[in-house]
Formats: sequence, C-alpha cells, structure tokens
Amino acid sequence: MTTHPKLPRAEWLAGRARILGSAASLVHDAEHRIMLLHTAWGDTWQWPGGGHDEGEDLWQTAMRETFEETGLAMPAVPELLAVDWGVHPEGVPEVFTLFKGPLVDASTVEVKLSDEHDDWRMLTAEEWAPLVLPEQARVLAIATEVLRGGRCPYLREASHLATSGSRPALGDRGGSGAVPLN
Repeated sequence: MTTHPKLPRAEWLAGRARILGSAASLVHDAEHRIMLLHTAWGDTWQWPGGGHDEGEDLWQTAMRETFEETGLAMPAVPELLAVDWGVHPEGVPEVFTLFKGPLVDASTVEVKLSDEHDDWRMLTAEEWAPLVLPEQARVLAIATEVLRGGRCPYLREASHLATSGSRPALGDRGGSGAVPLN
C-alpha cells in the first residue's frame, strides 16, 4: 500500500472521486439477436445486469446479475463489448461495462426471470431501437458491431469518442449519463 506524502491514508482516500459502477451482459443468439428483459415496475427493457456490489469486480457483477435475473451462466472467459462513461442524473460519475453474455438458442433457452422482470425478448439491435432509449439503442448497435468482429470501444455517454466531438464536455449537459440499467 502506497502512502500519500502529505496526507494520512484515510484522509487521502476520503478525498478521492466516487464512481458508480454497473455491468451487464449481452445474451445473444447466432443471428445476433439480443436478449433484453422487461421491468416489472414499468415499461422499460434492459440488459441483464445491475449495480456493482462492494468487493466484486465488474465481471463478477455481470456474472452475478445475469444469473440472478435470468438463471443463465456467463461464458468462462470475460469478453468486454463496451465501456461507457457518463454522469448520473444526480451528478455522480458512472461507468457502465457491457460483457459478451452466453450464446443461446432463443427457441430452447430456459430463462428464469427474477421478480424484477416480467418478460424477455430476443430482437436485433435494429428491432430494439424503437423500444428503448436512444442511448441504449446506440450501445446495442455498437455491441452488435463488436459481436460481428469489431473492436471493443470506450464510449462517452453512449457514443464513440470520435463521433462525439460536438457534444458538450462532461458535466456541462443535462443528459442522463451512461446507459442506465436499473
């Protein structure tokens, strides 16, 4: 453990940035259809995933949440599809990580939904686009590109950095930040 030359460790840590972390999985089939879950409390579709718990890394978060919400196990080796950085509506920085989830056959997969969700569907990113938030539709399209052999991008507010040059600086916008999970 490294010590700060001018501050006691506890004081130095207390002044460090706090970041909300969340992770999700992209459960998919061979035709690149993606599973989203319908929330039981409203008309919202989301990936299997959720907030990072103390003591786990983001891969462990994705594994835990995917199993809790679908009964499905993640692949043995983590494969990152996207990292999205943003600011939560309350002004707290947040990072969203999307991992490649299990490859399933939609006609035979047995999904065991948690009480957080009441339905699931498998659609292509294009079919999901009118049913989800615009930020989520962008990330679905980007993740599909990665599934087809693209490279894992680092995103800011659900957009590639190369295409977000005209966007306001972080903290200067009224948007919702990283793609919300729950």
